[in-house]
Amino acid sequence: MRNSMALGLVLVVALATPALAQSLVGQWKATAHSPGGDTSEILSVARTDAGYAINARLVDPAPGAPEAGPGTDIALNGDNFSYKRKVTTPDGSLTITYSGVVSGDTFTGVADLGFGQAPYTGVRIADRK
Repeated sequence: MRNSMALGLVLVVALATPALAQSLVGQWKATAHSPGGDTSEILSVARTDAGYAINARLVDPAPGAPEAGPGTDIALNGDNFSYKRKVTTPDGSLTITYSGVVSGDTFTGVADLGFGQAPYTGVRIADRK
């Protein structure tokens, strides 16, 4: 009987963990650190009926600065994340792949620009939704 109760408790915890482990959900001040300077944005990550949605807006953008579109190919697995965003400029477009690991109210990772990578960090600015 004790073994059955213990096994039941382990199964409940194991099955509940993935739903609770989506630690990127919420709002963040995210920054890509490049040799040309830092680019910061407010990143919003929300759970939807279809999975997750990621949107962002630049913090103090320069006039005419291109903004990346919404997140695609979103993969949230516990504290690990990855997603892509497309930036369209008059000269063409660029797909940026973001990946990293959340640790409490911060994350660290990389923004892969296709021709190089930039360190990518974030600080939570709002509670998880």
